[in-house]
Amino acid sequence: MKTRQLISGLLAAAIMSIGIPTLATAAAAPEPAPAAQSAAPAIAPGPYVSPWGDAQVVWDPAFKALLDQRGITTTPIAPVKKLPGDSGVISDIGWTSGDYIDLQNFGRVYYPGGWTFTDPASGGTWTLNEFWLRFFPTQGLSGYPVINGTRTPGEQLFTTYTLGNALTGGGGWGFDPSRVGVKTAKVPLSLTQQGADGLNQALNTSLRAGDTLGVLSGTFRYLP
Repeated sequence: MKTRQLISGLLAAAIMSIGIPTLATAAAAPEPAPAAQSAAPAIAPGPYVSPWGDAQVVWDPAFKALLDQRGITTTPIAPVKKLPGDSGVISDIGWTSGDYIDLQNFGRVYYPGGWTFTDPASGGTWTLNEFWLRFFPTQGLSGYPVINGTRTPGEQLFTTYTLGNALTGGGGWGFDPSRVGVKTAKVPLSLTQQGADGLNQALNTSLRAGDTLGVLSGTFRYLP
């Protein structure tokens, strides 16, 4: 009984880390309002669901094929790193890694680092350095992408996810007893119109709103 209660408690804590999103789809989700100049909030950050963990985005096969075909490179910005085979990106997460719930603009969780896409043919670049996982009232990844050297003037929701996928997507939730960890579902991230337009501008691609950028998953750990 105690083991069952522990697992239930950890799962509940992990679910709270992404909040209680709405059923909005990628096409219907509104863009967040423009925010302040700096990514980090001006007041003390809130707690994070675990002290350690890791999260990754594995590029969607069609998106990965596009990167390979065009020779587009991915350069990580610490603490983000590349997955083997340039198949995506991965990062340590947890309050020991600088992640936190944003208490100034509640409904999002802050993550440091990011990555740059570079098109060798044109020299165009798309950079994300510091971003949020948004869970209320919209769901997705947001930040201030720098497109060909120019930072977007307002916070941009560039991908979205849905409640159903967050709770049950691709393999679902699980328990990792080796380091007392909770594994999250595998959540597809769909490009918004802004996200597709920004990548197309930088990389000379023809991406569309609703195209899948990749699949997000992670593990919240309670032992190092």
